[in-house]
Amino acid sequence: MSQLDVTQQLQQAAAAADKQNYAQATQIYTELLAAVSPNSEEPLLRDARLTALRERGRLLNALGERQAALAAFEQYYLEAGASDKSVDALTLIGNQQAYLGMHQEALQTQEEALHMAEALNDAYGRAQAIGGMGLVQSRLGRTEEALVNLHKSLALFEQIDDKVEQTRGWNRVAVAHLHLGQVDKAIAALESCLRITRELGLQDPTVLTSAVNAFNNLGECYQQLYDMDQALSYHFEALGTLAGRGLTSMEADTRRNIGIELRHVGRKQEGIAYLYDALKMTEETLQPDIKLQALYSLSLAEMDRGELERGLAHAQRLQEEAEAQGVKGYRAETLHATGLYHKLKGETAVAEQLWQQALFQAHETGRRYLLWQLHAALAEIAASPSLVDVHYRIAAEVIQQIADPMADEAIKEKFLQAPIIANILAKAVN
Repeated sequence: MSQLDVTQQLQQAAAAADKQNYAQATQIYTELLAAVSPNSEEPLLRDARLTALRERGRLLNALGERQAALAAFEQYYLEAGASDKSVDALTLIGNQQAYLGMHQEALQTQEEALHMAEALNDAYGRAQAIGGMGLVQSRLGRTEEALVNLHKSLALFEQIDDKVEQTRGWNRVAVAHLHLGQVDKAIAALESCLRITRELGLQDPTVLTSAVNAFNNLGECYQQLYDMDQALSYHFEALGTLAGRGLTSMEADTRRNIGIELRHVGRKQEGIAYLYDALKMTEETLQPDIKLQALYSLSLAEMDRGELERGLAHAQRLQEEAEAQGVKGYRAETLHATGLYHKLKGETAVAEQLWQQALFQAHETGRRYLLWQLHAALAEIAASPSLVDVHYRIAAEVIQQIADPMADEAIKEKFLQAPIIANILAKAVN
């Protein structure tokens, strides 16, 4: 293949990707890789292969072909040699390992990338590696540590004026704040993300993914404020953004959230259908983190409609999947769901024991929203009025700890006045 042909193919693939014809762009890159030998000594042809491997991997990831994307990035690394492209390849590999639930491998890969980036004085690679480490730490429940690295990464991307990566960084920061119950900080981060995506447009797959994730995460913020109508509007906006783009893999988290919200507004059967759709999508497109969330949501939903054994089965599967991934953050959710099963079976002593264990795990991983829910649940089965009072008081204190740091008074009042929150606060007073 001549240099002119290669240049034309790269241009055609980039144009197809700009129009969100990701499958077509992927095919063009695949044909280029088949036509150009990895052993070529011509610099332009070698660079073309590296570009094709990198961009093909990014597109495969957007299309939900996560293992294939990882293989493309690994080949990119093998062919990159000792250069800044090898740092780029390592950070892409690390991110992909994190998306696949390979958390320890991902940390090691990003640490290797960071050492290499520092040796090469590669600011972009350093920012990518530090951000990738923050992503994994967040998923492992090391949230405070994650926020430090995520903000370091964002600051570096701002210094080099890489707005595409800033959109990804703001989403990661928002998720970490959500884990800590810092909803107003999460909303501010997501608004920063969407401001940049509107400026850039949605042609780049990373920017498109960031915009959809921001809508999803904003919806989750309003879930935590118990404003389910607002949450639904953001999640349907995410679905609308995805419509016609052929990126069904990105719908999994959106459908999971819609399922949760529909249940809360009384449309339980419709909500459960969305949750099962989400679970199926996570299995088809290898999204282990969202799969864990879907299993937890389904466990609670099935028990809520009286299907206790089915709910327990989801909780047990959640435990198995979380342990296989080494994800500590979901131990509290597993214990919460399993305890609920025993409570509904009338086995309150077992439920209490499990929820006490869940309290420890929720404390350890900063799950503040789950903390107050666990104390409220323990109050419902407490053996004495004094214990009832203690648990409601602690639940109210945790709620206040969530609300007090909120600088936005409107957001704070929305949270405190939500019926489920106001009810706990009232019980703590009485």
